[in-house]
Parts: sequence; C-alpha cells; structure tokens
Amino acid sequence: MKNRIILLIALVSILSCKNGQGQGPQPESEQLESLGANNTEENFSEGRIDVVIHFPGNRLSEILNKVDPSKGDVQQQMQNLMKDLSQAEAENIKKVMEANPILAMQIMFAPMLKNEIFVREDHALAKCDGLIYHLENKLDGDNDTGVVFIQSQHDKSNQLTFKYDKDYFGEIQLQTRIDMDMYDREQTNDTDVIADYTCTKAIYTLKNSTPMALGKLEVWTSGRMPQSLNFIHPFYLEEEHGIMKIAIYQDMDSDMPMMYEFKKVTPTPVSDSEMEIQQSQPVYSGKSDAQTIAAKLMGIMFGNP
Repeated sequence: MKNRIILLIALVSILSCKNGQGQGPQPESEQLESLGANNTEENFSEGRIDVVIHFPGNRLSEILNKVDPSKGDVQQQMQNLMKDLSQAEAENIKKVMEANPILAMQIMFAPMLKNEIFVREDHALAKCDGLIYHLENKLDGDNDTGVVFIQSQHDKSNQLTFKYDKDYFGEIQLQTRIDMDMYDREQTNDTDVIADYTCTKAIYTLKNSTPMALGKLEVWTSGRMPQSLNFIHPFYLEEEHGIMKIAIYQDMDSDMPMMYEFKKVTPTPVSDSEMEIQQSQPVYSGKSDAQTIAAKLMGIMFGNP
C-alpha cells in the first residue's frame, strides 16, 4: 500500500507539469485528430475499438504510453520512468496533492494503460489495464447482463470473476454513473469527427456544489455507434446514442480535463476467441454475493504492495 501512495504522489506531480514547446512526442490529442480525417456513413455493428484515456498538454500520457503490462510489474515500470522527474516537478507534489485529491485517485484507478473493445452483434467485450488491475468486461446487450474478470497487476493469482446486471455494475464503482438530476445538460451545435465518425457534443454542468461530484463533462456521441457500449465505459451517462468521447473536468474552473476517447474504430469480423473472457473460479453473482465481491475487489485495489 505504501508503494502505491508513493506512485500516486509522483503521478500527480507529472500531471501538474505541462509539456514545453517542442518537447516529447506528438501530443495524444493531436495524434487522435490526425486519425479523424474521414467520415464513416455506416453504422458500426462488428469490429474492434481502440480507446485511449489521456490528459492533453502534459507528460502523463507520454509516460503511460511507455508502460507495457505484458512485461510485468507495472508499478516498478512507472517508478523507473519517473526517475527522470525534474526538480520543478518534484516541488509540485505537495501542492497538487492538496489541490487535486479526486483527480489523483482517478489517475490511480482509471484504466490508463490499455483499452480495447471487441463488438459482435449485441455483445461487447472490453479489455483494459490500469496501474493496479487488469479488467475484462463482457456485456450481453440483449438482456443487459455481463461478466467481469479482474486481476491484480502485482499478484496475478489475486483474481475475481462475477456476473452482474447493468445496475449492479454501477453500484460496485467499477463504473462511475453520472446522476443526471445533479446536472444541467446543454445540447450544442458543435460537431467533431472522432475515429472517422461524426459526433455531436453535449455539455453537462453541475447545478450545485457537491462534494466529490465532477464539475463539468463534455460528451460526444454518434448515432452510428451502438448505445449499449455506454454500459462498459468507465463513465456512464444516459445518452441516446453511443458515446465516443468524454472530457471530464474536476470543477467548473478546471482547464485540465481527463479525456476518454475512441482512438480507432475498425469494422472487421470478430472471432470467437476474440470474444472470450478469462474466468477464475468460483464465478460469483452480483445479486447474491455482493459482500464477497466487494471484499475481494478491495483486496485487488488496495492490497500490498
């Protein structure tokens, strides 16, 4: 647990320091813009989606892109990469930790490293990696049920598999559900081409100051993307169409959003093997084993080191 706190502090210090002119590789946001040159006019029903979570204009995405979960010990990889922090970055640690505790926790627990979604008919399988866990989430869109497999990045034997319905998935905090009653929603006339699909933009703003609530969200949706995919995003909003991009602002005055975005959408046949989810035993039920599931999730998220 101590090592995770150290890692959390260092991550936030990186986040607070934006890239200078001409430093580092092309920003993630610019890479994404270069992919959205065409405009697909067919509905997406089968294929693969590559997803990225990034922070425009800072070094965090650059560093996270170098972490490879397949090489093991994700936390050690991060610590090695962060040895190049400058004195100025180190001095920002205390200030940023005090000002952005919610953002810091989001960085720690969001699937920042790798995200891919396989879609076939009314089924979707999301596979993602965070700093602490590997997660697979298979959704049956016909009846809004699914199966989750989650595994500790540090201890691969620390695993959990459970079945759920869409309401339970939000209750256990594997998905942040936005309470629509707390926000004003504005449908704008803005459009953007994201991963070759034209999207329209809506803005959610918090009505009243509320502890732990997000201040603002900008949401891009496409009528050509299945609405059922919204149930496997880290953030869920009751949108009529499929969400392809979300900008999450901690408060109304923030100028540093966390971006969740479809980077590439590839319509292609999906095989049975690509739709397979790992499973550990026993397979728990969200309805009858809620306490056991919660305890095991805590062990994966907060266990040593």
